[in-house]
Amino acid sequence: MALGTRAALVLALLLTGCRGASVAPPTRERAETPVAPQFANAKANDTGTVSDNWLASFGDPALDALVAEAERNNPDLAIAAARRDRAVAEAGKADSTLQPKIDAVGGAARADTARGTTDQFNLGLSISWEVDVWGRLSDAARAAALDAEAAAADLEFARQSIAARTAQAWFLALAAREQVRLDRELLEQRERVARIVKSRYDVGEGQRIDFETAEGQAAQARQTLAASEEAARAALRSLEALLGRYPSSEVEVAQGLPSLPTEPPVGVPSELLERRPDLVAADRRVAAAFGRVGAAKAAKLPRLALTAQGGQSSRELSELFDPTNLAWNLGANLLGPLFDGGERESVLQGAKAIEREALANYVKLAQRAFLEVETALANERVLRVRLGELAEAQSRLLRARDAGEDRYRNGEASILDVDQLHANHAAAARGLLQVRSELFQQRINLHLALGGSFESQANPR
Repeated sequence: MALGTRAALVLALLLTGCRGASVAPPTRERAETPVAPQFANAKANDTGTVSDNWLASFGDPALDALVAEAERNNPDLAIAAARRDRAVAEAGKADSTLQPKIDAVGGAARADTARGTTDQFNLGLSISWEVDVWGRLSDAARAAALDAEAAAADLEFARQSIAARTAQAWFLALAAREQVRLDRELLEQRERVARIVKSRYDVGEGQRIDFETAEGQAAQARQTLAASEEAARAALRSLEALLGRYPSSEVEVAQGLPSLPTEPPVGVPSELLERRPDLVAADRRVAAAFGRVGAAKAAKLPRLALTAQGGQSSRELSELFDPTNLAWNLGANLLGPLFDGGERESVLQGAKAIEREALANYVKLAQRAFLEVETALANERVLRVRLGELAEAQSRLLRARDAGEDRYRNGEASILDVDQLHANHAAAARGLLQVRSELFQQRINLHLALGGSFESQANPR
């Protein structure tokens, strides 16, 4: 081996250890994201560990099965999984640049000359390796690995989002079914009133204004029922679309909403930054962008590449494996950039801009995450107050309706007075249902905002 080649190899081995991959400082140390010691709208005893498997808190096996079906069939989830797989493949490709490349070389040639025909056969190996002197390759490989981690976190967030959207669609369908029941009961009451008023009007004991009013209210109730029935079918179609089924409104659902589970612990805001998959993904993208800035800086420095070739060459195929024909050589190439028209500097500035964008996006997502948790907590608190008031209103209006019917039987009130009492009670029942439905929506929003998994982490899918 020539002295110059030996010196190059020694220099390469020494320089290889002088710089590893750049390690980005934690994102939160570079991001100006205000974090409170606890959520402002959380109760004092709500700051416990956020539990996983929130889907099980609803105690609905039918919902569990639908979420599993949505996971299997939803195209958004398939897209996220494909992106994750592509990012993993790209990470493997980037990591391979740190390893030597070994190729087998073989060939055969025939040439005609004035002295006659000659054959030439060769067989050997070619080895090349770019020494990562300044960490350019390791920075790029680490950035690609972080991109793969971000894509995996994106997939997990997509899974949680699909679970949340499926649960919300399910409870909307249950609420729509219960709304149909309430509207049908009101229609039956309106039609009963209309029959009574008509019978009195036909024998001359009632007034025309009462007759027209009763018939008009019955017609209004029929169109309200038709609208709520279509809303229920639309809710089923939306649910079926999430499940990957044909939207034919054929999903079997229960007759109404169940009881809302107890309030979950919400943890503390700082934990949110490490728990929510979308924030984890944003954090990894910041670190990846940092690594690419390092790679772009290193690209402006000289590169050292080592090559080795060895093999045999012979004019006779039978002599190709003769050890006496073995030949080999080693080489070291140093490539130093002199002038590129500003290309490498432009790449570096672009990488820095991408890093600033990734950092700003992380801050934006963190702020949105805090807002989503606080909003869900505040909405649930207000909705629970409204729930109590509407429950009392419904109870009192139910007693008023029953008292009105007693007065009607005693001849102390008209049938239209009773009908109005039925309408008042129905309106309170409708308002109570709407608040109950919104409570389920806000609870699911809270689970998604907190970043707790919808499945048990001890038994991941």
